[in-house]
Amino acid sequence: MRIVNVMISRVKGGIEQAFLDYTQALQLYNHQICAVVDMHCKLLQELQTLNPADIVRIPFTHYNWLLVPYLYFRLKKFAPDLIIVHNKKAINIFKAVARLLGAKIVAVSHNPKFRHVDKCDGIFTITDYQHNIFKQKGYPAERIFTIPNLISEKREFTPPQFHNPPIIGTMGRFDPMKGFPEFIEALSLLKEQNIAFKAVIGGAPQDSYRAEYEKICRMIKQNKLENEVKLLGWIKDKTEFFDNIDIFVLPSRFEPFGIVLLEAMLHGKPVVSSLAEGPAEIFAEHRDAAYLFAIGDVRAMAEQLASAVQNPQQAEHIAANGYNLCRKKYSLEVVAAKLNAAIEHFAPQKENK
Repeated sequence: MRIVNVMISRVKGGIEQAFLDYTQALQLYNHQICAVVDMHCKLLQELQTLNPADIVRIPFTHYNWLLVPYLYFRLKKFAPDLIIVHNKKAINIFKAVARLLGAKIVAVSHNPKFRHVDKCDGIFTITDYQHNIFKQKGYPAERIFTIPNLISEKREFTPPQFHNPPIIGTMGRFDPMKGFPEFIEALSLLKEQNIAFKAVIGGAPQDSYRAEYEKICRMIKQNKLENEVKLLGWIKDKTEFFDNIDIFVLPSRFEPFGIVLLEAMLHGKPVVSSLAEGPAEIFAEHRDAAYLFAIGDVRAMAEQLASAVQNPQQAEHIAANGYNLCRKKYSLEVVAAKLNAAIEHFAPQKENK
């Protein structure tokens, strides 16, 4: 099939990584991909290495209806069968483009918000949790497909060798939903128990989350953790980040999926995670693949961290289980097969004969 893959974000994060992963996964099954991105897209270099059939860069705003005729004439020669949209605010414009081109449109729902996705011919959810929400809202179940996020990188499992003291790491936006304040509180409890550790937080203090970043800085000082906790800023090299830590923590209060969990597990790190929506589903049948705690339960987080820090042999076992789970359920090949099966439901009838 000829597929337009759309991502109009101007930042780097989980949704943007999923867009790249879709491009790579669809190419495994010889689909022709035209990528449409915002002209200020920060993933252009990574996208170019995947060598799609075409890359279209646009000055996107959700009210710029002049993009409809431009995209129609720009994509007419490519003649797409399907348009996949990763950003909900782009759906209205690309729905109009799809109608003009006679193509189907599918929304990749990276969160459980229903607005706009109901206008599409299909929905790809990243969890069964989201699948059930949309089904309950009345969207036809036969047009909802659960396609989890994936990890395309391949690595051999390397048993963790803890630093002295062990280094605990986390990363993400300084969004209040990421649970960094609770993480600092849990580290404070470790210090009260005289458990030696170092900790790092990766992430840039974006303007929209400046208040949360400043709150974290104050909490580090208030809890006298200046010697234990370091703020790393934007992480340019994730492999280097994971190579330099011993334990990865996801303290999120809300997490639709959590690609960073897959990255940590693939790098052989024992994971300590909240049971937010995505992690709860990832570990639902594999509770021996991570140290888990209830959302917002600081004391439970500290207890799980203490278990990981004080028992390296158990931590290695957890890390191995996490690595195996990652390779078994979330590898490029496994998820690409699910994605391709879902794509076939939207194939033109002439291709089904």
